[in-house]
Amino acid sequence: MQLLMYELAKVTLENEMDLILAHKRSMKLAELTGLTLAVQTTVATAVSEISRIIMEDGRTGSLILCIENTSKEKNIVARLVASQQQLKLESKTGLEYARRLADRHKISTSGQLTYIDLFFNISNLLRIDAQKIDEWKIALRNESSVSPYEELKNRNSQLLELSEKIRYSETQYRILTDNLPMLIFSVGLDGTLRYGNAWMEQFTGQTITQLNDNNWRSVIHEEDYNAFLNIMPPVLSSDVEHPKAQLRIRNVVNNVFFWHQVALHKASEQYWIGYMVDIHAQKVFEKTLKDNFELKEAQSKLEDNQQVLERYIQELNRSNRELQQFAFIASHDLQEPVRKLLFYSDYLLNKYSDAMDDKGRNFLSNIHQSSTRMRNLIQDILLFSQIDKQDSRFQVVDLNIVATETCQDLEMKISEKEALIDIKVLPSLHCDRGMMRQLFANIIGNSLKYAAEGRRPLIEIWAQQADGFVDLHFKDNGIGFDEKYLPKIFTLFQRLHTSREFAGTGVGLAICKKIVDVHRGRINAVSTVGEGSTFTVSIPVDTAI
Repeated sequence: MQLLMYELAKVTLENEMDLILAHKRSMKLAELTGLTLAVQTTVATAVSEISRIIMEDGRTGSLILCIENTSKEKNIVARLVASQQQLKLESKTGLEYARRLADRHKISTSGQLTYIDLFFNISNLLRIDAQKIDEWKIALRNESSVSPYEELKNRNSQLLELSEKIRYSETQYRILTDNLPMLIFSVGLDGTLRYGNAWMEQFTGQTITQLNDNNWRSVIHEEDYNAFLNIMPPVLSSDVEHPKAQLRIRNVVNNVFFWHQVALHKASEQYWIGYMVDIHAQKVFEKTLKDNFELKEAQSKLEDNQQVLERYIQELNRSNRELQQFAFIASHDLQEPVRKLLFYSDYLLNKYSDAMDDKGRNFLSNIHQSSTRMRNLIQDILLFSQIDKQDSRFQVVDLNIVATETCQDLEMKISEKEALIDIKVLPSLHCDRGMMRQLFANIIGNSLKYAAEGRRPLIEIWAQQADGFVDLHFKDNGIGFDEKYLPKIFTLFQRLHTSREFAGTGVGLAICKKIVDVHRGRINAVSTVGEGSTFTVSIPVDTAI
């Protein structure tokens, strides 16, 4: 028998005013389901009796109004929840009265809580679907308040929920913008700096308070200061949609001014969002062409390509805008829904799994798994953005230890696949230990993931030196791939299989490519469909020990 239970409203039982709310909500739900006035009164009376028992002696609890929809019958379910230690049901006249009023009832316990479920039959002819459930939820939520207390309680609940959403979104936005390689900030209409990402303070050495106190004078070149003021509120004209300028900004590390492209976007009627992108190399190059007489001939050739350069600049500006939009979307429109999906699906699986049939549990499990994949994708993108040569810590690293530790990390997957890992003697390299371990984990993990059906996985790892490079080879006997896809597999979000066939985000090999680039190396692969693949990572021999 298929069983569906829909939660429509919840009332916290704390005082006498909450009894009125419980009575009113129960009456309204009975009305929405088409019950007669007499039955509506019966439902509300039974709920009030149990609610009053829960609140005796200063106890608190809650009322949850639900709709039960089965293939045989449909019911209003009033679930009253209270602490098992406080609630004493023996010899309660109100409970006995409520039992007689309800069509049936059920009393159960779970942990420290007692549940009293009152069931009231409604017509089997009544069609109950997702649209009808949403209509009832809205009707109960928007029902006019009978007292200032009810209005205040509803408003307070909404404000708490909104406050939590805003706090979480702000935290995710700050984490993401702090990992972007540009200066990101927001200013109010009066020109006051409201927010600056971590890169801004690291580059300028100034906090938000310090920048506001000196109005940016300590970091903007004096020759560019007026131009800076012209694109910033309150001097900025409201008619300008996308103000931008090229300015020199002082770097606290070496006290040198670096050229930046500064652009602002009006996010709302209260503030602007701005970003500063380093264009110093481009500006130095332009100045060299202008001042060096011997390069005049080369300059004339470059002028022929000016239109191409302008298109590149436009593409760069477009990419920067898209990156800024991505930061906003990832922190607000992606992280928040994913968090909700994970939270509610996990909650329902843990708390209401027994109340659902196998099909419902399967649907919830699919939702939870898809949400987990989305969260992993966002985390992989953040990991990709954090791989930077400036943040690397090069040291002498024994790759034999790295390979052993990686296999220990993947021990469960290796055991599950019953894989054989054959690691030859590997050299020591002057490299970043964490990045190299990530590289080994991604390539070995891919070999395990794409193992051939019915064939015990065999992964061989060895090193060779040739043509000025140390070549690390990772060979497997997996399913392989068509080499025509080779140019695509090291780019972001490129997958050769669907998520139903093999789990993954399409970021792993792109991370490997970026790690190899940081080490001034290269990565390649050869493969035969059905026989396996060999990935080769080449590191310059001058970094080998």
